[in-house]
Amino acid sequence: MKSLLSGLRYVLTLCLCAVLLFSFAPSASAQAVVKDKPMANEPSSSTTKAAKQYEGAAKETIDKGGLRSLEEVRDRAANGAPNEVQGTAGIEEMKRPSNTSATSIEEQIKKGLDNTDKAPEKLTKEAKKAAKQAEKQAKKATKEAEKQAKKAAKEAKAMVN
Repeated sequence: MKSLLSGLRYVLTLCLCAVLLFSFAPSASAQAVVKDKPMANEPSSSTTKAAKQYEGAAKETIDKGGLRSLEEVRDRAANGAPNEVQGTAGIEEMKRPSNTSATSIEEQIKKGLDNTDKAPEKLTKEAKKAAKQAEKQAKKATKEAEKQAKKAAKEAKAMVN
């Protein structure tokens, strides 16, 4: 009976491992690119204007028969596009320094460098404050030590007498 259960346990373990192996394996499906619809996984009619422009650029590239030459890529990037892949698709919606109210990195660096001139003054003021506090604490500590020394001397005198 024990050997039968052992064999059954072995078979069940193998089946479970096989199920786990095949359930986590990705499906091997490939989508063919069709000239009429190159972006099959893109949303259809509800795409935005920028996505439609980008899809048009992709169709144009596929219709031309593949990759562009270096000159074509440079020409496309020189026509006011931020990059050669996207072209001018969605350029109105992109965040740029000209259409945002955020401070530029150059302004932030300049402000930080201007504040570095003030830093030594602040440090010297803070250092003076710290020195004064240290002097006060040292005076308190010496007074306390003197009091304890006098008290110890009185106790020693009292013991001797």
